[in-house]
Amino acid sequence: MQQSNLNIHRLVLYRDLLKHPIIQHLQILLNLTSKNATPMPASEQAYFDFYYLLLQAAKAKNISGDIWRNYLLQLIVEDENIFSLACEQQSSSLSENLLQLASHDLEILMALYKLDWAEIQQRIGPAASLPWNNIFLPTEASNFQLQYHQHINDLGEVWNSNLGLEEKHSALIAFYQQHACGQLARYVAFRWDNGLIGIDRPDPISFDDLVGYEHQKELLINNTRTFVAGQEANNVLLYGEKGTGKSSSVKALLNKFYEDGLRMVELSKMQLGDYKLVIQSLRKRGQRFILFIDDLSFEDFEVDYKYIKASLEGSLEAQPENVLIYVTSNRRHLIKENWSDRQSSNKEVYISDTHQEKLSFADRFGISISYYTPNQEQYLNIVEDLAKKRGILIPSEELRRQAIQWELGHNGRSGRTAQQFITDLGARS
Repeated sequence: MQQSNLNIHRLVLYRDLLKHPIIQHLQILLNLTSKNATPMPASEQAYFDFYYLLLQAAKAKNISGDIWRNYLLQLIVEDENIFSLACEQQSSSLSENLLQLASHDLEILMALYKLDWAEIQQRIGPAASLPWNNIFLPTEASNFQLQYHQHINDLGEVWNSNLGLEEKHSALIAFYQQHACGQLARYVAFRWDNGLIGIDRPDPISFDDLVGYEHQKELLINNTRTFVAGQEANNVLLYGEKGTGKSSSVKALLNKFYEDGLRMVELSKMQLGDYKLVIQSLRKRGQRFILFIDDLSFEDFEVDYKYIKASLEGSLEAQPENVLIYVTSNRRHLIKENWSDRQSSNKEVYISDTHQEKLSFADRFGISISYYTPNQEQYLNIVEDLAKKRGILIPSEELRRQAIQWELGHNGRSGRTAQQFITDLGARS
């Protein structure tokens, strides 16, 4: 035990783990319990301080099973260092020296992972006989979170096995290569707030939930499939009427392709000034990213679009091959156009230049997909399909009559209107 305590400070690649309060309290605890002359109250307090912090962390991270081992594994896989990042990037530059450093740290981490808590409790006394397994009942979690915890459990099975250090090292490398490291291992969706902030519960919508627009969905899926396969793909502009499913189609891509390494970062119009910072944070990561800007449009006096216009095509700095930009808008050309843009003016000699400036932004998206308002039959087909999925049993003629009535009194025909009608109908039923 004393040797394990001494070894913690020898971490090199995973040295940031020493900054975690729980690891710091563990060092104090191991130091106290390794000294035979330690007063009992001091070691007891260190033990209960550590146990309390670990419980809080396990609860926050929704950790079940062996709370110490699973917590430590999460710290390890979420640590971003030169080794974990090189593995994530599928780098062929894992030199022998880097692998040797990783093995050095892994031996220390494995000793921490397999700490004998029964021995520690015995040194402290009967008051320290507390449980370490299955303290928390499983709570509701998203599919992404459940899958993440399953990956941790799979790695834990290897670490708990009788395999040698080399095999356990290989399992950790395989984890980074397949699931990434840091936040990218734990989350699949992010928002930007002076850095990537993981989203615990991304919208679970899938393409099965989106009725109609088959051609549009096919274009979007094929481009994204090409992208996650590591091939060159296009930035995409989705434009059209409100409520037609533009944003939902983009979000459905994440649910379809996250297992293939797709991650999505949401950026607002007000954050376009941070565009280059976002790109720099994603450029050297091993995953594929869609930078999602929803409901983007500009008044004719706004110039914020220039932050990303040059980066799409024309900048000396190339757009990273692992990043695409998907934008939704109600405007075909994103920027408000006036009739005066097409007429001569006393203020501008070359009026066509202004017009071309506005058109050129949208033209830099390789694929533009239009979402039009459905006609009445298409709208009713959407209603019937949604009603079937919700298990609402109403004669077709009556369902259609009510759907038309709802559409006339609300927001016009759209997929969103159909969804709102079915939600209301389900509540009344």
